[in-house]
Amino acid sequence: MKNNYTTIVGNQPISFDLHESIQIGPVIASANSNKSISFPYATCNSEQNLQDMLNSPNFQGTNILAPENLFKKYIFFNEITCLPSFPGIKTLDIDPEKCSPQCLSLMLGVYLKPKILFLLGYDLLNPIEFTRLKSIAISNPDIRFAYICNPPVTKRLEKIDNCFCDTYIKYQEVIDARK
Repeated sequence: MKNNYTTIVGNQPISFDLHESIQIGPVIASANSNKSISFPYATCNSEQNLQDMLNSPNFQGTNILAPENLFKKYIFFNEITCLPSFPGIKTLDIDPEKCSPQCLSLMLGVYLKPKILFLLGYDLLNPIEFTRLKSIAISNPDIRFAYICNPPVTKRLEKIDNCFCDTYIKYQEVIDARK
């Protein structure tokens, strides 16, 4: 089933109740950065984070997606699923085993092909992360990337046609409209 919306929770801490976000589409956590929140999906590419997630009560019932090498080591855990192969990833020069968990979540979000991909707690100040977001956004022009933040909104995304910045208030309005 294709969803119009997918929400990615990046590496930065957020203070937003994500329980209602599930109503508009999948919510994907980036490793264990926000482990005080329960998520339906999470990505992970380090053994240390994976072990922490498996032992954390908030990740019980979470479908944890990991690259093939990590998946094979933990295949007997019900929570672990192998990440899909992402088309076009070689042209972006991104290695799923070495990139950040939020980049991995972003690629999984794009793989789901939503109309709008919401980015909450996403680290735009890291130049590598920003460059990867920009590359992924440009190579997926049919998806709108909505960076959600508190005011003042950032101007970093203005030059990317399918990216925009909005507030948590507007994000909540999208959720409320689906109730």
